[in-house]
Amino acid sequence: MKNKDAQIWAEMARRKNQFHKDEQWDKIKLWGLFQWGFVSHLLKTGELKTDMKKENRTIWVTPSPEAYEKYIKPLLHHRNETLLKMAGWD
Repeated sequence: MKNKDAQIWAEMARRKNQFHKDEQWDKIKLWGLFQWGFVSHLLKTGELKTDMKKENRTIWVTPSPEAYEKYIKPLLHHRNETLLKMAGWD
C-alpha cells in the first residue's frame, strides 16, 4: 500500500471514530472529503465510491465494503490523535 493510501484510510478511520462512532459503517454518507486527484486512483479501483463529478475537485467519498474491512476497520482501535498523525495532519 502506498503511503498516500495509508493516509486516506487513516483519515477515514479518524472520521468514523470522531463523527460516527455509534453508527453502522455502511449507513454513513459523509465518510471522507478529499481532492479528486488525491483519491482518483482508488475511485478507479472501486475501493472508494462517489456520486460527485470530477469538476467538483473536492469530493465526498465512501469506502467499498472490501476497503472498509481491509483498510479502515483495523485502524478503528487507534486514538484520534494517532490517526491524525497517520493521516499526515502533524
